[in-house]
Amino acid sequence: MLDPQVTAAVFGAGFAVTSAGLLAQTRTKRALAARCARLEKQREADGTHLAALEAEMRHFAEVTMPALVDVLARGHRGVPVPGLSQEELAGTVVDHAHQAVRRLLQEAVAVTREQIGRAARSAVRDMIDEAQTGLQRCQMRVVEEMERHPDGTAYHQSLMNFDHLVTQSLHTLQRMRILTGSWPGLQRADCTVREIVESARGRISDYLRVSYTYEPRTGETYLEGRVVEPVTVALTELLSNAAAFSDGKVFVEVQPFQTGYCIVVDDGGLNMNSFQRESAGRQLGQREVLDVTTVQDTGQLGFAVIGRLAGEYGFSADVTSTSPYGGVRAVLRIPLELFGRGPTAEEIEADRQAATARAGHMPLPVGAAAATGAADAHPAQATAPEGLPQRRRRSPAAAAPARNSEPAPADDPDVFSASLAQLGRTIHDTENTPEGDHLHD
Repeated sequence: MLDPQVTAAVFGAGFAVTSAGLLAQTRTKRALAARCARLEKQREADGTHLAALEAEMRHFAEVTMPALVDVLARGHRGVPVPGLSQEELAGTVVDHAHQAVRRLLQEAVAVTREQIGRAARSAVRDMIDEAQTGLQRCQMRVVEEMERHPDGTAYHQSLMNFDHLVTQSLHTLQRMRILTGSWPGLQRADCTVREIVESARGRISDYLRVSYTYEPRTGETYLEGRVVEPVTVALTELLSNAAAFSDGKVFVEVQPFQTGYCIVVDDGGLNMNSFQRESAGRQLGQREVLDVTTVQDTGQLGFAVIGRLAGEYGFSADVTSTSPYGGVRAVLRIPLELFGRGPTAEEIEADRQAATARAGHMPLPVGAAAATGAADAHPAQATAPEGLPQRRRRSPAAAAPARNSEPAPADDPDVFSASLAQLGRTIHDTENTPEGDHLHD
């Protein structure tokens, strides 16, 4: 028989070994269970992350990208472009990748738009140059035909009406070439403010509704030739806008101030609301060339034309004030540095001698101004303030004193038509003078 002590020792040892095995097995099972739990949590987390990635990709493709296309490509203002739909992805690789795609899309649209715009502007300028040249030749033929027929006849009046339509068409071409990055296309000699106002007045259809308050101290101030045409075009746009949105008179007045002059245009039509004023201010401050890919209304480009010219030549325009007549007050501010010296004594004497020599061959109609303003020692008195402008030439021109020094009524169509005829002759002679104004090809 076994010794009881030995038996107890054997059983004790076996129990210890068994307990140790069971304990190790229990720990292993617990570790496996914990690992399985972690794996399950990780799987659930991965599933949640994958679902978030799928939702974010779907959101980027179906919501963010269409909004970006609306804003960048279609030019829709006010369309919100949403960011990430899953906030937990902020700052991750997905977020950075989406930002990179947005930047690339913006760059691609901008490059494509610039290439299309550059090609379109170039094509437009080429067509404008050809059309402008043709209209200029047409206008010269009309002026030549008017010179062969006496003023006051029905045929002469029809020619003047046709010439006025050509002048308006030329202005339309000018505004388009300005918006496409070109210059107005016409270089002028130094002109008085009166000539500029009357020239702008003669370029709109409702010219008889424009009433210009003429004062010699402002009207006979000379503007530098470099900016004469840009200021004339800008003023034409303001007058056209005022006449289009009002039925009564449009009043023009030139006011001096410490650092320059203001040409003030008042109308009694519809005033602008805050949204329209904001839009007008934005266009008047726009200095870039026309983006042909985003133009929505080609009939409302007048303020854009003014803004382009103002930024290029150094004057400014404002339409935020209310006219005393209830409409809009438009102000064209011209600084003193843009004003010129006017004709020299030698030029005045040459023009006076030419006018004296040819006065008997080409009398001016009643109310028409002398082409150079030099046929009288006081041009302001020899010029009818309400007549059309006569551009000063640097070489002798056919001119004669006006037969009447009284101001011509602004509403008299006969007087204005006669002045229009004289203007056409003057432009024709001037643009064929080597040292005078010239059309830039």
